[in-house]
Amino acid sequence: MPKLLKNKIDPYIIDVIGRLRSAGFETYLVGGAVRDILLDRTPKDYDVSTAATPEEVRRVFRDRHTLIIGKRFRLVHLIRGRDITEISTFRKRPDQEDQADRPKRCENAPENMIFHDNAFGTSRDDAFRRDFTVNAIFYDPIDDKLVDHTGLGVSDLRDGIVRTIGDPALRFEEDPVRVLRAIKLVGQYGFTMEPETGKAVRASLDLILHASPSRLSLELEKILRNSYTGFILKAFHDYGFLRYYLPDLDTVFETPEMDYALELLALRGERIRSGVFRASLSTAVAMVALPFAESELGQAGRGGLWDYYLGVESDLRHIILRLFHPLVLTHRTTSDAVNNLLMQLRFKTHRRLHSCADRKGYPGAREFAIIQNILTWHIPDFEDSCPLPGRSSGAPKTRRRGHRGGRRGGNGNDNNPAQAGQTVHAAAQAAESSGPATEPERDFNA
Repeated sequence: MPKLLKNKIDPYIIDVIGRLRSAGFETYLVGGAVRDILLDRTPKDYDVSTAATPEEVRRVFRDRHTLIIGKRFRLVHLIRGRDITEISTFRKRPDQEDQADRPKRCENAPENMIFHDNAFGTSRDDAFRRDFTVNAIFYDPIDDKLVDHTGLGVSDLRDGIVRTIGDPALRFEEDPVRVLRAIKLVGQYGFTMEPETGKAVRASLDLILHASPSRLSLELEKILRNSYTGFILKAFHDYGFLRYYLPDLDTVFETPEMDYALELLALRGERIRSGVFRASLSTAVAMVALPFAESELGQAGRGGLWDYYLGVESDLRHIILRLFHPLVLTHRTTSDAVNNLLMQLRFKTHRRLHSCADRKGYPGAREFAIIQNILTWHIPDFEDSCPLPGRSSGAPKTRRRGHRGGRRGGNGNDNNPAQAGQTVHAAAQAAESSGPATEPERDFNA
């Protein structure tokens, strides 16, 4: 296993750790970032863990740069423009007596399930309260050294093994989301389960029903933004987990439509990892939905799309909501995915693309169309013929204002569900789809 080098890490993160160290607090880079760098992958984000309490972290970086968040697990978001670095305080495994105050919705939850996790401890305590050995490797970029308190993290990472820290059954009962993350490691990295961990995973699948819906929806967003989305979903299905997590998607998983969706996602992932395109949440949603939309609303077979008709937006939205039920995608994500799907016919026919190349959402729709062309359309010189974002021709359009002192019209407000639907409907009828609004920049853990 190669040793980490400072030049593999964002210098800003090294500075963050250095400032906490200079203030007298033991501090490390932790979790998925260390795991990814050791595997020679580019980290999606960086997590820092320190001996400083959230309040002490704020004093080091000044209040205006930080935000303390969380109830179950309090941590600090260090904000730099649109970038957010999570800084957590070293914790120890909480005592079971601290879990007596359970939310009413969790009265029937497993006996050992953790609801409060803010008992501060040492770096060693923090390592042993983490879920898997490969996630418990700490790195000190100031002294350029790895800290592997469990003694198994580096070797398990080298051998591609998912191993819980402690008794697997107990650890999954403490936090059922660990079941999801164990299988995610298999899909994302091609790891194998250590036998006892694998046995406990299969015996604990239904525990996910006790997890917070908001946490599960957040995990779904992380998976959809991941460049290995299809591999993760397949691992979920192979382990029998998908029927508890996304039961409607599980029922159609072994179909030609899902096979096509996985091919779309696989090519998307390759392009993300090669730096060709960013990891768009709404584009991933649209890719999962498109084969089913073609089958139900349009032409049989891959790449046929559908003809526009009154109400197609509603039908596309229904397909998306059904596939991801019971988890909840934000209204904006769903609307952006619908708009992305509506624009595909326009790309396939090359209908006035220059007029919308500078509109929000055009880049994601263009990337989706390029991937479809590679797999199914096979239109010669397709990518070169699709204008790059920001290459709109003609004079800039002026914004139409409503009556003086009144509210803006419906077509100008993408945040109002009803009005947003009217916008999509009008645009599609005129074959001038405006494209989705730009997705908000958000930071998610690996």
